[in-house]
Amino acid sequence: MTNIAVINYGPRLDYPAMFPEVADRLHVFSHHELANTQGLGGYEHVTDCEAVPYPELMIRRMARQRPFTHIITDNEYDLERVARIREDLGVPGQSAAGALSFRDKVVMKRVARRTVPTARFARLVTFTDLTDFTAVHGFPVAVKPVKQGGARDITVLRGDDELVAFSRRPWREDLMVEEFVQGPMYHVDAVLAPGYRFVASSRYLRSCLGVFSGLNNGSVQLLPDDPFARRLEDFLDRVLEAFDTPEAGAYHLEVFHTPDDRLLMCEIAARVGGDRIPALTRATYGVDLHTVSLRLSCGLPCEPPPTGPPAEVHGSVSVLPQGRPVRLPGRPPFPWVRHYEVNERIPPDAVTLHSASHLCFVIVSGVDAVEVEQRLLRAESWLMERMDPAPRPLP
Repeated sequence: MTNIAVINYGPRLDYPAMFPEVADRLHVFSHHELANTQGLGGYEHVTDCEAVPYPELMIRRMARQRPFTHIITDNEYDLERVARIREDLGVPGQSAAGALSFRDKVVMKRVARRTVPTARFARLVTFTDLTDFTAVHGFPVAVKPVKQGGARDITVLRGDDELVAFSRRPWREDLMVEEFVQGPMYHVDAVLAPGYRFVASSRYLRSCLGVFSGLNNGSVQLLPDDPFARRLEDFLDRVLEAFDTPEAGAYHLEVFHTPDDRLLMCEIAARVGGDRIPALTRATYGVDLHTVSLRLSCGLPCEPPPTGPPAEVHGSVSVLPQGRPVRLPGRPPFPWVRHYEVNERIPPDAVTLHSASHLCFVIVSGVDAVEVEQRLLRAESWLMERMDPAPRPLP
């Protein structure tokens, strides 16, 4: 009989709705408090869930009384520990080695290079490894932690002065370096399982690293029959040929398109894409990436993905924190704005910490990527022009 343990991250996931037929056999340990937990076999909000081993301990203890058939997570940072628990308990799913290859960016690139090209890279053990790399490959380079996401803690070094400045910062022992690749970046989001294949391609509105220089972030969906979208889908298949993948899984692939028309793998994650990607996918295709990927991972049926072209595609732009108190405008007054949302969990004077940092975001629709991008820029301009200073509190 199905018995499922979940380490959950998504604050809005509704597990009784996602797993109605087995909700009473679903045991959820969650990073965030969830709104609907009635009918679950077990639920617990775990403070600092990502850092503490409590969920691992309890899942192992619970398995002594009633073995789990599936142990799953929606969180990239939990992939490895969930895989280790599965292996220890003999539960099928992604292996620990497979999870590591999608988490450690150096291992990831070494694996991927069996079938596709990547930017040149090196693991950094000492600062000399960095200076040796720049002596051979020059500048600019990107230095980043091997297991972080969302462009967190990435530093771009464009010359020797920035290298010297970087040498004044405390050294970390979890870093890698790679050459900085010019050109637009695309992302490919997929759920793959026996009898199920969903793949959608999009272009980032701007570089994910642009947020650290004040550029708002977002992405624009490509039509599935766009020749470049098909090229990206083929590239995804070639990438995955190199990896040890589970029978069912979700993937978020980031790809550089160079000025000389080459595709280079940036990174691939074995999870649903973050930021606005699930919302855009639902709007265009009616596919809920989290529900579909988690159900398929548990061997549960799903509605097949659409086979015909969508009526429209979508895009989003997220307005960055301004580093100063501001008063946010309301919804842009355009008929093609499909959704506008203010981030109530972040103070208006916050600074940008990662690529998903935002004060608000807008989703727009259009007949193709060109129209969507034009509308995104128009909506973004409307919002930024109305980002007024917040009134000072009365003394």
